[in-house]
Amino acid sequence: MMADKNIPYELSDYVLNKYFFETGNRQGWLNNNHIALAVSGGGDSTALLWIFAKFYDGKITAIHVNHGIRGKEADDDEKFTCDFSKSLGVSFKSVSVNVPDEKMKGESIESAARRIRLGVLIKSAREMGINTIMLGHNRDDLAETVLFNILRGTGIRGSVGMTESTFTDGITFYRPLLGMRREFLRCILRARNIKWREDSTNNDDKYTRNFIRLKLMPLIEENINASSTEHLAQFGEDMRKVRENEDRISRELLSSCLENEDDYILSRKILRSFSDDDISLIIREIGRRLGLRTLARKRCSELSGLIKKTENFVFQWSGKMTVSGRKGKIYFSDEGSMKNNG
Repeated sequence: MMADKNIPYELSDYVLNKYFFETGNRQGWLNNNHIALAVSGGGDSTALLWIFAKFYDGKITAIHVNHGIRGKEADDDEKFTCDFSKSLGVSFKSVSVNVPDEKMKGESIESAARRIRLGVLIKSAREMGINTIMLGHNRDDLAETVLFNILRGTGIRGSVGMTESTFTDGITFYRPLLGMRREFLRCILRARNIKWREDSTNNDDKYTRNFIRLKLMPLIEENINASSTEHLAQFGEDMRKVRENEDRISRELLSSCLENEDDYILSRKILRSFSDDDISLIIREIGRRLGLRTLARKRCSELSGLIKKTENFVFQWSGKMTVSGRKGKIYFSDEGSMKNNG
């Protein structure tokens, strides 16, 4: 098939259509009847919106979150996204919030914006009866997140960076653009004379993620390896396979020593037959299921040691959540007591 007129072959509808259907089949969203797209108006999400409007057969709703941070600039982003969605025949929904007012004590503006945006997307999708939301994260985002997590200290889970899909509160979030570089997405738009908005805060390197993108990654590519972004992204994908295998083992180990699934009561006798590493996998699996903060390696090792060597103990995980040992069993309690310990 010939490339589109005046558009390079690698940016043509033919190539993009092939990528779209291969990704949709692999990720499993291709035959959904109605999906939502998180669209900010930036280059990534604008490309996401155009690609889905072009190739997706089902109903699409674009959801825009105005964070109430950048005044008129944010309002202009909202208007741009609304106008572009309507020009493509895509339904549009905008939600305004005030991140500075809703920011929790000690929380950064970045973290607050991500948390609040996630809540808005989930609430909006539920109101529309949608269970699938597309995000515009690209391959550079994947690489930068892997590097960020490694530098601040992480294990296998953080080394994945970001996965192709995540499930949160009944909504599946997909990242269909993870195979595309940031600049490639902008080339898709330029080739078709499609404009996008630039968030001025993205150029402020006082934010850690911006510093990595604007300063650190270019320095690494210039002085260490020009293909560093791709290598980091591939490393994240390799670690995803390791993580999936570890998760499977964690579930199997937990199942073998779980006496009461509702309260997570474990058999100490069976636990003591496992290695320290296996006990750590079980501890972290329960923590994820309970939505607890991940234990640092040192504290996880400390809890494992208590389980194996100390008959009666109380270990504080975080807040009011404790792990306790008594009468041959291990208990998890969110009230800081041992009332369930018999």
